[in-house]
Amino acid sequence: MQVRMIYLPHRLAAAKFEEGDRHPLIGEIQRLLANQGLYPTEAHGNYDANTVEAVSRFQENGQLPVTGHVDPLTFCRLQHAAVIEVPPASTPRATTGLPRANILITKASRELTLFDGNTPLHHYPVAIGKPSTPTPEGNYAIATKIINPGGVLGSRWMGLNLPSYGIHGTNAPWAIGQMVSHGCIRMHNPHAEELFSFINVGTPVFIRN
Repeated sequence: MQVRMIYLPHRLAAAKFEEGDRHPLIGEIQRLLANQGLYPTEAHGNYDANTVEAVSRFQENGQLPVTGHVDPLTFCRLQHAAVIEVPPASTPRATTGLPRANILITKASRELTLFDGNTPLHHYPVAIGKPSTPTPEGNYAIATKIINPGGVLGSRWMGLNLPSYGIHGTNAPWAIGQMVSHGCIRMHNPHAEELFSFINVGTPVFIRN
């Protein structure tokens, strides 16, 4: 039996693009808009006035709040990922997460460790930001959880409470273990899916060198 589930962001402001922003993901957003006949020029990664207008039209057509900026819900709708089919949870952990979960990302070793309190449970290899766009160090928290965002984000998105940054899957698994991203933390899709099932919105994330 399949269960229809909708995963929407907890804090829409935690990961959104607005006019004047520059980010490689904006280029993909522009290409997605162009595929629907809404973006009139070549994708260039700059959130310009044409992008604001195209996003507003997309939101209006999709009966979303018309803001002109791309929040996680708008991005999911662009990827046709707002509603998906997932199997029912086999254990409570798959839906409730670990109440004491916390994540340590060690940049030097390209490793993500999931803890239950002070006890390490799982270690995962990750890709991190390249020198020109490094993964930011600091203390953060999971702010959004989205299933199947697609494209460069792979099968899971776990956004941080730092705009435009998150932990996600990948469509380029050969890059795991390298410094190649634009600042986000990339995982193999099966690993991202497993991590997703253990954590909740609010799970602490510590990024260290």
